[in-house]
Amino acid sequence: MECAKYVEQVKDRCGLRSDYALAKCLGITQPEANLIRRGRKIPNPDLCVRIAKLLGMNPVALLLLAQKDKAPKPVKPYWTMALTAVDVMSQVPKRPRYLPKKIEAIGLELRQLANQELCFDGALAHAEAVRLMETTQHSVDSVMERWHLWRKGEPFYPNYLLVNQGAVQRDVVIRRLLILTKRDLKEAKSIADSVQVLQDQKQAGVRVFYALREELENSVTFQRLVHAFSTYGGVDEINTALFDEELLLFSRGYQQVPLGLPKGGQSFTHIDQLHLTWKAEHLHHLNPLPLFEMTRFVSPFRGEVTFRRQITRWQTKKNSRSINNSAARGRR
Repeated sequence: MECAKYVEQVKDRCGLRSDYALAKCLGITQPEANLIRRGRKIPNPDLCVRIAKLLGMNPVALLLLAQKDKAPKPVKPYWTMALTAVDVMSQVPKRPRYLPKKIEAIGLELRQLANQELCFDGALAHAEAVRLMETTQHSVDSVMERWHLWRKGEPFYPNYLLVNQGAVQRDVVIRRLLILTKRDLKEAKSIADSVQVLQDQKQAGVRVFYALREELENSVTFQRLVHAFSTYGGVDEINTALFDEELLLFSRGYQQVPLGLPKGGQSFTHIDQLHLTWKAEHLHHLNPLPLFEMTRFVSPFRGEVTFRRQITRWQTKKNSRSINNSAARGRR
């Protein structure tokens, strides 16, 4: 029993020559002191705290050690891990403040790991997305309705785009589907932005695709995925990425953040919360891979000319539908 050596240390430090004197010092009976000192009995929590204070130790360490002494052999390694964590924590200085805050954040992540998921807010969300891309080994399959985040001046440009490029150079295959809407087709600037984003992605080595949401909504596959993200993710739009087919990332919220003074300052879209999960049910229901097989609605980006032709077809289809609806109303 490892606790016994600390009882011996109390005896030596306090100059106690007998178990009777030791028992008096610890506030227990002489037989109990004798049994603990010889490793025949494990001290209770109150006694652990008392011993720790006499030795100037962290009481948590001795409490954990007592639990380790009690535990069956197969479980002991886990208590050893807990003791190691406490030892590391005790070595963290209070200054600079960054260090204890960093350890606190790590502790929060470790607690979340038990649920097979992690959540990151604000600036931490951006940093974690970068780290995740840097550790990916084989593939990334991403679907984004918020494709505007890739525009110049928005959060993903240029840092995250460069991280994507670095992953491609490591032979990671990145596929990204950007989902546009009819609203995006109404303004020349929005169309120009989408062209620039698609070209940037392709130049970085990403296999980039595009689709129109209003067309995707006609497919059962997309309807199911939208429903799944609403059910499991609590979000109304899909902004997700599957890393190495084992870890799913999706954004749960956004907000506009002003830069500079309130009047005249520029604002940026900011990821409010990022969610990472490797739960089997999430990987099954929120998997974006089937969308890339929907060749009827999803097209690979082959260049600006082809893309603009597709936009013209979408616009023509929309206009012809409006004319037909008007004609039908006129006949009625």
